[in-house]
Amino acid sequence: MNSYRSTILLLFMCIWLMVFLTGCWNSKELSAISVVMALGIDAVDDQYEVSLQVVDPSKMSQNSPTERTPTIVFSKRADTIFEAIRKLTTESSRKMYMSHLKFVIFDEKTAKKGIKEPLDFLFRDHEVRPDFYLAVVRGNSAKEAVTFVAPTEILPAMDMYKALRLSEKAWAPTSAVNVKDLLQKFTEDGIEPVLTGIRLTNLEKGLTIDNVTKSPQHVKYFFTGIGVFKGDRLIDWMDDSQSKAFTYISNRVSSTVASIDCPNSKGKFVVEVIRSKVKMRPEIIDHEPHISLIVDTESNIGTISCNANPKNEETFRDLQESAKEHLQQSLKKGISHAQQIGSDIFGFGEAFHRKFPREWHRWKEDWPQKFQTLKVDIQLNYRLVRFGDITSPIDMGIHNQE
Repeated sequence: MNSYRSTILLLFMCIWLMVFLTGCWNSKELSAISVVMALGIDAVDDQYEVSLQVVDPSKMSQNSPTERTPTIVFSKRADTIFEAIRKLTTESSRKMYMSHLKFVIFDEKTAKKGIKEPLDFLFRDHEVRPDFYLAVVRGNSAKEAVTFVAPTEILPAMDMYKALRLSEKAWAPTSAVNVKDLLQKFTEDGIEPVLTGIRLTNLEKGLTIDNVTKSPQHVKYFFTGIGVFKGDRLIDWMDDSQSKAFTYISNRVSSTVASIDCPNSKGKFVVEVIRSKVKMRPEIIDHEPHISLIVDTESNIGTISCNANPKNEETFRDLQESAKEHLQQSLKKGISHAQQIGSDIFGFGEAFHRKFPREWHRWKEDWPQKFQTLKVDIQLNYRLVRFGDITSPIDMGIHNQE
């Protein structure tokens, strides 16, 4: 009897579990959604123009012909981002699926107006994963930035996503900022956000499939400089030289190169930075804030185009000193520019907040003014490690091996 009851109870539980656990209650069929890869936001009059770059599923097959572009761009205007995306249902038979979003691009007008409001929807929407990158397009609209056909990857948004990640690792002026980095800057005291800049060239001829079927490609994009924000508003730009200060001080440099004038002869030599670490030391001297930066950098000599033999100890020291001076000037220029516009993108205020919370409470309200007059001391330890397999320039006819 007990065995019979146990069997009935087990059967009942299995049926109950099958009813409530079978399948996914919120599943979406691939034929009913459009996968959004990039989102462009433009300020037009008093509204937002939202442009979505979505995947054309019929073009993702390797055997598909190339008469059509692999992506489709939908665009609508509305007072809010959420409303504009919903209005796209009037011209698309599929729901916009945001979980694979890779890039969000603002035009300069939107960035100067403020980016918190347009980002609010992306922060709240449960479908959006917080791993996409952000950028500000310079000289063009965000709609144009998500419309062109990329030459390398099938999907233009994926091309920009991969290029930005690679560029940050290999080129110091580039800074890749994802949405989690940006949100953290918004919520912390004593640090201001930045976004990388992107430019487009020869756009008129790059909006068709011809941009990938012909060489050279018509339209090209490149990341250049960083946009400096105060709060959520873009206030100025840093060029490539000044941008290096931000990436070095923020410990974002994995590797980069720099071209430097030779110390005692005409020509240049190029160093490849292989390691860089910056320690920030906040201090209070005579009741005023003071920052010391301890910079440790190691580099290799990549190219020498002047009459210099790095195997000579004196010449090697001169090259090392020139490289050190070049980096020190780049850091000073970047810091000086940020102080002139009053935006602490380096997080000096945050360092004081952590170490001297009582003093920071007094300085917090007028920190932008204090930052502009903050004394920054740079202690730079620069070492050249290697100079390659040849000891002198090729045109000197010396090919000695190390």
